[in-house]
Amino acid sequence: MDSAFGLSLIIVGLIFFFLASGMWISVGLAGVGVIIIYFMIGSGMGGMIRMTQFNIINEFILAAIPLFIFMGSMLYKGKIADKIYTGLQSWVSLLPGGLLQTNILSCAVFGACSGSSLAGAATMGTMAIQGLQQRGYNRKMIYGSLAAGGTLSSMIPPSIAFIVYGAWVGESVGQLFIAGIIPGLILASLFMLYIAIAALINPRVAPVMERPPLRRMIADLKSLLPPILLIFTVLGSIYLGFATPTESAAVGSVMALILTAIDKNLSWRVIKEAGEMTVRTTSMVMLLIIGAQIISMGVSMLRLPTLITEWVLSLNVDKIMIAFFICILYIILGCLIEGTCVLLLTLPVVYPLMMALDFDSIWLGVMMALFIEMGLITPPVGLNLYIIHGVSGEPNMSHTVKGALPFFVCMCVLMVLLIFYPQIATYLPGKMYSVQ
Repeated sequence: MDSAFGLSLIIVGLIFFFLASGMWISVGLAGVGVIIIYFMIGSGMGGMIRMTQFNIINEFILAAIPLFIFMGSMLYKGKIADKIYTGLQSWVSLLPGGLLQTNILSCAVFGACSGSSLAGAATMGTMAIQGLQQRGYNRKMIYGSLAAGGTLSSMIPPSIAFIVYGAWVGESVGQLFIAGIIPGLILASLFMLYIAIAALINPRVAPVMERPPLRRMIADLKSLLPPILLIFTVLGSIYLGFATPTESAAVGSVMALILTAIDKNLSWRVIKEAGEMTVRTTSMVMLLIIGAQIISMGVSMLRLPTLITEWVLSLNVDKIMIAFFICILYIILGCLIEGTCVLLLTLPVVYPLMMALDFDSIWLGVMMALFIEMGLITPPVGLNLYIIHGVSGEPNMSHTVKGALPFFVCMCVLMVLLIFYPQIATYLPGKMYSVQ
């Protein structure tokens, strides 16, 4: 066991060395994997490394990643995302907190159409920040609600995090999608509840909105029909067993094109820009998967996951305490490393351990999505914080970080709920299984 911990420390040290050098994360992970394989296992493994790169990418389910990214990119470039915000504005703004509530709900709806947290934060931030500042909303609440709201795309399906996790561990991506619905809605509700309480305690947080005329409210509601139709088509086809996640992603991409054309915003420029966004994001994700698979292969050959699992089981510690310890570990790692990278880097060790402790694989996938969300709003690597800060034009990030902190607490509340009540994540997938 001592040798296993020694090797683990060496591997962790190598990873942080490569990351600190400024190297691409995917290349750094692959480099550590190659070092492990060649120097700790044997130099005749080059063929296996090449085969591993092909095998991990040659997965049908991974084709859903570029399709969902393209679908979200079309909604963004085709201005349909603008309608989501304006369509919800007259209805949600009547709640305590006004347009801050619109930030959360519009991010949730956009997340259900795209699966990209960064795109959600950038899109809604661009549309909302200037107008809310002019109306006199509290700046910390503006930035915090948009940064946190953007993270909902990691939990609410179709989530890229679920696709990566499902492909990695061999779990049903369709069931993972459905598993994220209730936790995602609970988290959005916690965000909105916090905003309402803050606005009621301190009226200066958000000005009181005048009730819009009924005619305008109905007109705004009509603008929500296209994204709602898209959401029900994608998720409904998966839940009812009509299509696989990859097939539903293809249908969603075509529908996004059709909706953009109906809205008279479809052009070759829009398609080109959406395609470029898709290629860049997909390439980043795929390189991460390849790099993580190479290091995973080396770690598995050293039997580190098995040795660590056996050691933890020998401690006879309550599995709830182990779950809390792993949660703390992920929160710390999320502050230092990008979320998807943390997911791929740790799964080879964490997944066998959690399965040996009789945790549910679907539940673990939902927890991983939540950890990715946390990492997006925790400095110094919280990408959503940087996006909102860049859009806001503030001279420093203090307002953005302070504004996001209460929403991070809301995520911690959901984390505790999931640990003690795992059926929050597993109930709908169980019903989905019976339907199929």
